[in-house]
Amino acid sequence: MVGCGKPMQVRDLYEFGPYRLDASARVLLRDGAVVPLTPKALEILAVLVKNRGELVSKEELMKAVWPDTFVEEGSLTQNISILRKVLGPDAEGRPYIETMAKRGYRFAAPVRVVERNGGEPALPGTAATTGPSAAPVQGPRWRRRGVVAAVVILAAAGGAALYLRLGAHRPQVRSVAVLPLENHSGDPGQDYFADGLTEALIGDLAKIGTLRVVSRTSAMHYKKTTKLAPEIARELKVDALVEGSVVRSGDRVQIRVQLVRGSTDEHLWSESYEREVRDIPRLQSEVALAVARAIRAKLSPQEQVRLSGRRPVNRDAFDAYLRGRYSWNERTPAALQAAIEHFRAAIQSDPAYAPAYAGLADCYNQLGTLIIGERPPSETRPIAVAAARKALEIDDGLAEAHAALAYTDLYNWNWAPAEQGFRKAIELNPSYASAHLWYSHYLAARRRFNEALQEVHTARDLDPLSPTIATQVGWIYFLMGRNEEAIAECRKVLENYPDYLWAHWLLGMAYTQQSRHDQAVATLERTASLSGRNPAVVGCLGWAYVRAGEKAKAMSLLAELTEAARRRYISPVAFESVIMGLPDLDRQFEYLEKEYQERSNNLAYFAVMPGRELARADSRGQGLLRRLGLAP
Repeated sequence: MVGCGKPMQVRDLYEFGPYRLDASARVLLRDGAVVPLTPKALEILAVLVKNRGELVSKEELMKAVWPDTFVEEGSLTQNISILRKVLGPDAEGRPYIETMAKRGYRFAAPVRVVERNGGEPALPGTAATTGPSAAPVQGPRWRRRGVVAAVVILAAAGGAALYLRLGAHRPQVRSVAVLPLENHSGDPGQDYFADGLTEALIGDLAKIGTLRVVSRTSAMHYKKTTKLAPEIARELKVDALVEGSVVRSGDRVQIRVQLVRGSTDEHLWSESYEREVRDIPRLQSEVALAVARAIRAKLSPQEQVRLSGRRPVNRDAFDAYLRGRYSWNERTPAALQAAIEHFRAAIQSDPAYAPAYAGLADCYNQLGTLIIGERPPSETRPIAVAAARKALEIDDGLAEAHAALAYTDLYNWNWAPAEQGFRKAIELNPSYASAHLWYSHYLAARRRFNEALQEVHTARDLDPLSPTIATQVGWIYFLMGRNEEAIAECRKVLENYPDYLWAHWLLGMAYTQQSRHDQAVATLERTASLSGRNPAVVGCLGWAYVRAGEKAKAMSLLAELTEAARRRYISPVAFESVIMGLPDLDRQFEYLEKEYQERSNNLAYFAVMPGRELARADSRGQGLLRRLGLAP
């Protein structure tokens, strides 16, 4: 691998494509003509060519080329970008220098080592080199070659930023993914900080209406990846990637960010920033605006306002908020409780910090879901409503708060405000996948299935690697009675995530609807085991046993739920799921009434939920539909 401590001195001649490199003379030829490059760019090229086919880390390159000098990483990326511009693609259209995301670079093209013959001059038109002290050869000025008119370097104040432009037209960037920012602080305990800044930058870029921004869940799949930039861009179907690193020391934060074209690995823009923690919200906006300029995105006046003018935030509040989002993304009962504590700490430190209230609303909304099932929605949802409204009172332009409030309206059966809220959230943040997902739930509950499919597919486009959203595509098909398509979606999820709970759960319910009893029972038994005997899953298993003609086993599960209810909260939906298969309409309506009193999420889908056909046909079911605002 690369030796460090002094500039590279390589004796051999190297040939690749139409090029010949004399590393000791620091000269590059193309078809016999000298290619003008700066000495540092030539040194970098020599290191990469010598180590052809191998990863050379950024740190190794910087130590080899700048052995006794501290330089910003941006200097390296600037020179790599210049090399790519000058070399162009190889005969097969691939870049000579590949980026190993987050790690370094690799010279990918085949290289032939050329032996020198005695006193043969190093290269035509140059003096022979006899030792490491030979002076570098001066090449001609920049000149026109083919379609390349010039390379224009514009350095920002302090030389931190670099913009490169060729005479050829640059294709427009319409989609982007922000890869997880690397934590270079030397402390793994700061991972939450780097991940939080990644999520915040995704959120800011997502406010640009003309830009499709991949959501956090999919982006985080590439944390510490060894995949190349073109491969990542191809998998996420994006035009460009944003990558960078974070170094935190006390109250100071240094962030390095660069924008890379996905297909060619071309560096479009790079910048280094250093700020106090309290100024990070402003920095997020500054980076998003810089990326928008680099890709020439058109911003509306409203988008420009939303991406600027943020106030500083209390350091402790910002830190607690990032910890809260880090926990929130785990979506387990324990993690949600931890997130609540962090968000409350953020609010205590800065009572006017709107994102912390929105985070709190998200947590309480999830605590009342069937898959978490920690507390009755009638207890958790009012707290979510209050938190979301407080966030909007402080910042009416916060998409996450609008979506959180719309979520509560959906499950409180406030249909018109729910739709208005989801539409507002999507208007403010068109790439907010969760808003599209929850809006699809609203549309399905209202029997607007074609629109629901459009929204859930949009959510999947924005977050293509999310197993949750991929499974929700199947959920919409299930509500439509299209069980084969629901099963196909679940199977695709389970190919990549074999133990993903919600996909197994939905798959078992779809099998039950198709009367594929053995498969339904086996799938739901596994789901119950994976979930730690989640009561809602146990209830669905009871339904499958009844449908399979095994009533005794279903009654055993009903007894299991009854016993569990003596020790903890159990949603009435779990009991109703078993009973609707018996069928015992009188008893089923007892539990449906309890669901109504608790404002159970499940009731929002009463008009379309499979398995409840008999209840809907009953006069009591018709009355319930009217009370829910779901009567045809």
